[in-house]
Amino acid sequence: MKQSNSMPEQKERKRKHRIGAPPGPRKANLRRAALIDAAGKLFVEKGYDATTMDEIAAAAGFAKGTLYHYFANKADLLLILREGFDKEIVNRIQSHVESCPTDDWRGRIRAWIDAAVDAYFDMSELHDVVIYGAGMPFRHAMADSEITRYLARLIGEGAKAGAWRVDDERWTAVMMFYSFRGGCDEAMVGTQRAEDLPGKLNDVFLRMLGVCEQ
Repeated sequence: MKQSNSMPEQKERKRKHRIGAPPGPRKANLRRAALIDAAGKLFVEKGYDATTMDEIAAAAGFAKGTLYHYFANKADLLLILREGFDKEIVNRIQSHVESCPTDDWRGRIRAWIDAAVDAYFDMSELHDVVIYGAGMPFRHAMADSEITRYLARLIGEGAKAGAWRVDDERWTAVMMFYSFRGGCDEAMVGTQRAEDLPGKLNDVFLRMLGVCEQ
């Protein structure tokens, strides 16, 4: 009987399986996720500059070659972490906003504030790593942030519904975002009470939109 696979073919297949990451999409995704998670923890614990690729691979339980199969350097990992951070923040905010009635525009603005403040405090250490890890000025990191774009869309939709009037929803969203960031930082350094922050930000946001709380 003729064998379906020759010995040389089997050896070649095994050799290919040993190169780079293990085969299979599920295994690949799990290994990539483990490496990203290890990098995030080390960046928070040791700092971006002090962490080495060797340490990331070891923390994830893989050989350094496996790490380099997925990521060329630490900058690649930092970019992936930043993208994941942005998605997590926006998912939290969007979920909270969408739980409000579609015509409750002030409630939706307050929901944005509540979720954004909670997420900022929950993820502040990772935030500082992904935003400042590569030495990039904050203004560049926020130039095309999804969190600001989502707020701009919310403002624009509210304006179309007649809840407020704005000339430039993106500019308004950027100003609101910096107010939010400044308020959170003030609370973190102790000059404001964290529990007062959502209410104060809500007052500021509504004033920027030209409306007042009823």
